Amino acid sequence: MLDISRKVLTRVRRGLYAALADIPTSAHGVTNSAVPAQASTPQASEPQNAKALWTEALPTEIAFWDNWFKTHGGEWPEDYKVRMDPDTPLQSFVEAYLPPGGEDIIEILDVGAGPVTKLGKRSANRKIRITAVDPLADAYDRVMAKYGVTPPVRTTWCHGEILTTRFAPETFDLVWAQNSLDHSYEPVRIIEQALTLTKTGGYLVLAHARNEAVNENYQGLHQWNFDGEDGDFIIWNRQSRVNVSKLLQARAEIRARVDATFIEVSFRKTVRG
Repeated sequence: MLDISRKVLTRVRRGLYAALADIPTSAHGVTNSAVPAQASTPQASEPQNAKALWTEALPTEIAFWDNWFKTHGGEWPEDYKVRMDPDTPLQSFVEAYLPPGGEDIIEILDVGAGPVTKLGKRSANRKIRITAVDPLADAYDRVMAKYGVTPPVRTTWCHGEILTTRFAPETFDLVWAQNSLDHSYEPVRIIEQALTLTKTGGYLVLAHARNEAVNENYQGLHQWNFDGEDGDFIIWNRQSRVNVSKLLQARAEIRARVDATFIEVSFRKTVRG
């Protein structure tokens, strides 16, 4: 049994609904000084319905992480160790997407990082700076305070769907998302926004379980399937499907690598802005 009461979950749920009420469900009306509003790509379900399902599942997600901190990773103690160690080296498969080393700091954005990014914090060949964002960052901060935890990189609040309201275009050398976008309410929109933030010539990389919504029977935050089809990257659910490779082929060189359980998609940005 997770150490979080029904009363607490009810308060969290009510607070999250209130907080999300003002979050737009399309890019219309989302503006900042750096990025004009752009039309949103149609999603595989009505945005309002997708957001309602997503919001309803949030207390379960928070409860999972509460237990994760309480038990130092629970069934995944190595994951806890990697995330919490400030000297963990950046994974080689992540390094492969970075530009050559030099005096400039390599900027990395982890989208949907959870309470503590899984990325390693040090690089032997490059100076790196990791920015981690997650829509539940404030809730995670309260959980970490409960257990007296200080993360090596603190996750800050931002929905992936509104990344361009916080960051300017061409900011990051690498935008990374691992097992996160398939838990969002508008994943295609996040990808579009993330590409805007990626520097021309840089990479957006998605590393996710394959067809997670089907695997989890569309429970909780598992509402989207990521898959490959004839070399293309597909996002789909029970309502419809989007061929992301064809949708964004004018903006990036896209490569999808698929095995029985996993899909990794790289977008090398070719068009500025």
